Amino acid sequence: MTSVNVAVIGLGNMGKHHVRNYHNIKHAHLVAVCDLQQSIVDEFSEKYHCKGYTDLEAMLENETIDAVTLTVPTSLHYKIAKSIISKGISILIEKPICDDINQAQELIDLSEKNNCTLMIGHIERFNPVVKKLKDIIDNGEIGKVTSLISRRVGAFPAQIKDANVIIDLAVHDIDIFSYLLDKQPDNIYGNAGRALIDGREDYAEILLTYGDQNGLMQVNWITPIRIRSLAITGTKGYAELNYMTQELKLFESNYHEDHDNFGDYIIKFGNPVERHIPIEKKEPLFEELSHFIDCIMTKQKPLISGEVGLQALKTALKVMTVMNMSSKA
Repeated sequence: MTSVNVAVIGLGNMGKHHVRNYHNIKHAHLVAVCDLQQSIVDEFSEKYHCKGYTDLEAMLENETIDAVTLTVPTSLHYKIAKSIISKGISILIEKPICDDINQAQELIDLSEKNNCTLMIGHIERFNPVVKKLKDIIDNGEIGKVTSLISRRVGAFPAQIKDANVIIDLAVHDIDIFSYLLDKQPDNIYGNAGRALIDGREDYAEILLTYGDQNGLMQVNWITPIRIRSLAITGTKGYAELNYMTQELKLFESNYHEDHDNFGDYIIKFGNPVERHIPIEKKEPLFEELSHFIDCIMTKQKPLISGEVGLQALKTALKVMTVMNMSSKA
């Protein structure tokens, strides 16, 4: 296989960027786009010189397609993905994999049965600043991680029609915390509420524990400015990460053991050594889609497999269960 014939289903906020990136990926051949709105289909098919459809089944019947990206509302993931995978077509599903654990497992089993690639779009793993931070942690440069604190906040996204802030936003940090620590949480605490939106949670503060390590995340759709940040404290230092600017600062602890005037043991801190870690900035989505295409061509399992997506979904749903129990207490 010298190239992969791809199609994008859903041309909303994320779908349009998938189309743009596939158009620029060397071994990806964008053959078709699909959306319910004819005007959008016409716009993208003309701009990127591909076929355009408003009927999914017609697209699958008329075009030779090796892989698709699915960027539709979460509630539609299972039904459409099942149809795609049943035809032996590889698929990248924008996070989360779907909104039901049993259905997610069914998609995983079906992809294995049909020998096609299933990848979930947890895009932050492909952010070069996250990759660099992972290397720093694994190399022991900040010692043992004791806590992670993330903020993923901003204004309400009008394109999100069916998911709450936990499924849509917190699932990113749930996945990143597990990725950086190489483990899953053992306890969940927190609170969530509905400040501006009826029927769906639009803010939450969540605490996940991983043995003696803690992960605290704030997510909401009510903050007037967009923030995507992560701070990590370790026994040898502290790191600050900005997902949007792809900046990473590292503060190396400077301390020594001593005794005070009474002979009691103390730790004295000096000024930390601050380092701005150089990052080769890249578009995470381009990296993600390139990885997807490579996995199809080489038959390798993707970094964000269906199983990884399922684990993030399980934790997100547990968070929601804990929140509901807390609100009823």
